[in-house]
Amino acid sequence: MSQASKVLIIQTAFLGDAVLITSLLEKIRLESPSTLVHLLVRKGLEDIFKAYPYDHLVQVWTYDKRNKLNSWWSLRNDFTNEKFDQVFVAQRFFGMGLLSISIGAKKVVGFDKNPLSLFFDEKVPHEFGQGKHETERNTELLASWLGTQVHKPFLNASYLNNFPVDLQPKKYLCISPGSVWETKRFPVHQWIEFIRLLPVDQEIVLMGSAAEKHLSDEIEQAFTGLGCHIRNTCGRFNLQEAIAVYQQSQMSFVNDSGPLHICSAVNTPTVAIFCSTIPAFGFGPLAEQNKIIEVKEKLACRPCGHHGKKSCPEIHFNCANSIDVQELLQAYQTFLASGSK
Repeated sequence: MSQASKVLIIQTAFLGDAVLITSLLEKIRLESPSTLVHLLVRKGLEDIFKAYPYDHLVQVWTYDKRNKLNSWWSLRNDFTNEKFDQVFVAQRFFGMGLLSISIGAKKVVGFDKNPLSLFFDEKVPHEFGQGKHETERNTELLASWLGTQVHKPFLNASYLNNFPVDLQPKKYLCISPGSVWETKRFPVHQWIEFIRLLPVDQEIVLMGSAAEKHLSDEIEQAFTGLGCHIRNTCGRFNLQEAIAVYQQSQMSFVNDSGPLHICSAVNTPTVAIFCSTIPAFGFGPLAEQNKIIEVKEKLACRPCGHHGKKSCPEIHFNCANSIDVQELLQAYQTFLASGSK
């Protein structure tokens, strides 16, 4: 096993991808504790790592996708000066491939699907769609250095001095109705039907970004004046605070989206609903208590894409509309009975 005193990990994709890369931070912390780690993520996601409490992660760099060229050149200059021993490129796109091979690192490791993988010192097969989890795929980038043991992603926001919502920890559940992709969203009318099945005194926190507030508003309005305990917090929290809210919830109901992976990292009991995408893509829940819910019928049109779509190509959206909300209720009852409270 070769030594590496200073490494760079590159993952500039979306929220969930950034959270899952903490599994590599954990692997290095536990298996090569003297190694110093630098991490490059998309600008706006750096606050995630304020909830990563270990100091072997010495710096989180950001790539500004709204100012790509200037950001790329600035990073190239900074990284060249850092003189990394190894660079691990979890991104499979040209820009990050080019950055990794142009900074003078002693060794560059990346996936074979990167268009510049020919110039990597080591390229790793990227197996997608056969059930291998993303954390397993990422771990293979480090295999020749540290072996193949996979570690779970990890975040911990319990250090926050002020819990960002006036609720008793472990006495509320979170519902995250949003996703960037519309065909990944469990329909609002289904969420409403599910909430109607819950005890009226169940505390519910609706979670999401400001861009998803129209979804939580519609859910909240369906229960106006009915005495339900629903907090609509979409757009209210920064990433640190959101992580803390998920961490202190008794359970969370999520789509195939970033909040799913936050729940995995803080080990919150998770009910993950897969609509147009499938767990075999490798982005399922990793919390100790988890339940995957998906349509029981085998649909010829599912999955309709790796990342979801802006609308259902077949119009009917049966991959979501055919899911029985009684399954969500059963998961809720099972988690309560097992002590998720």
